[in-house]
Amino acid sequence: MKKKGAPMDGNQYAVHFIRDLKLERVPEAVVHQAKRCLLDLVGAGLAGAHVRGAGILLDFSSDQMKGRREATVIRGGQKRSSIAAALVNGFIVNALDIDDGYRKVKGHPGAAVFPAVLALSEKVSATGKAFLEALIVGYEIGIRAGEILHSHYGYYHGSGSWGAIASAAAGGKLLGLSEDEMKHALGIAEAFAPLVPEMRAVEYPSMAPKDGIPWGAMVGTSAALLARRGFTGIPSLLGDQNRNRDVFTLGKDFRILGIYFKPYPCCRWAHPALDGLLSIRKKAGLNHREIESIIVRTFSEAASLFSGPPTTLENAEYSLSYPLAVAAVFGEFSPNYLAEPYFRNRDVLRMMRKIAIKIDRRFQGQFPERCLSEVEVRTKQGKVYRSQVLTVRGDVDSPLTDEELEEKFRNVTEGILKEDQKRRFIRLVWHFEKHSVRDLIRFLR
Repeated sequence: MKKKGAPMDGNQYAVHFIRDLKLERVPEAVVHQAKRCLLDLVGAGLAGAHVRGAGILLDFSSDQMKGRREATVIRGGQKRSSIAAALVNGFIVNALDIDDGYRKVKGHPGAAVFPAVLALSEKVSATGKAFLEALIVGYEIGIRAGEILHSHYGYYHGSGSWGAIASAAAGGKLLGLSEDEMKHALGIAEAFAPLVPEMRAVEYPSMAPKDGIPWGAMVGTSAALLARRGFTGIPSLLGDQNRNRDVFTLGKDFRILGIYFKPYPCCRWAHPALDGLLSIRKKAGLNHREIESIIVRTFSEAASLFSGPPTTLENAEYSLSYPLAVAAVFGEFSPNYLAEPYFRNRDVLRMMRKIAIKIDRRFQGQFPERCLSEVEVRTKQGKVYRSQVLTVRGDVDSPLTDEELEEKFRNVTEGILKEDQKRRFIRLVWHFEKHSVRDLIRFLR
């Protein structure tokens, strides 16, 4: 028990923030950003629901994860238990790597927390207001947990490692956990979270670990449900006095405002080079047959992305050379190109062999705060075109507007939702606090 007059520890402060947050007391800019995140996450989920890994997990959950069918799997055609739905939706929302992120934690808060919020809000028949409150809680706790966890362990972990804590916080908010139950939920989530070696995952793109997000979402959802039953856990790292200074800014400094949104369905590290190449191609009016070589100067993490011809979705999206080759040949890079026919396209494969990637010290020192690249294109006629030094679009210093996010949603849901459904869903999101989770679920079935 805390002695009278003793300072509040980080876990207790975080628990008070989680339990006390009310939408009407949250700045309007934060509420609006949460709605932007929701729009983007649903688009990513609808676009990613068809991938092979999602189908495997859906079948696995049916065979191995029995329970009350109370939570919707996006485009799954049937409900699953809350933890099973969190697992499958965690994979789906991050499947095309087009979901949001936060620069300092080098990961995906939205995909990490949204599956837990979706599952448990449906379980308790939550209002749109309660959904948004839980979503904001998840972002704020998750980002801070990520910063602390990376510092504590000293190497780069995938989003599921701290996303589990975010999911437990958001899930606990929806379940109305007591103060003690909430503390235990955070500790359970940290104890059972996947500690994903992210750079190995980048080197060998696969369905596992997918940034650890699916298992992190399942662990966090489980943690909230277990804590409600009386299961206990360790004090979470939010109480680490050597690293948790930012925990005490909860409710004052909303980190969700620093979220970035992605215009392309591939690793964020490839985006500035894509913008540079597409800009050169458009301004110079180049046809891919005119290109002799492409040189990309970037930071080492981007250079470490998969470089061979892709054979899987994961190879393609965790690549730098494949998106660039597609952009050079077709003048764009959208989810349509994350398909096997394009992996075998002769023009794309030929273009990949023309791409050289070089590590540049100028850019290395600024990562991860900034992702910078520069592109040089040489033509067969001897002309040389160079881009500016480019950062990524969608970041705080170069944000996507509401209109651009709406257009992204329309594009990624092409062939999935009818035009009228797209319009109605966009209207729903901007006024979601006046609706219920049932209204959201109708678009996800």
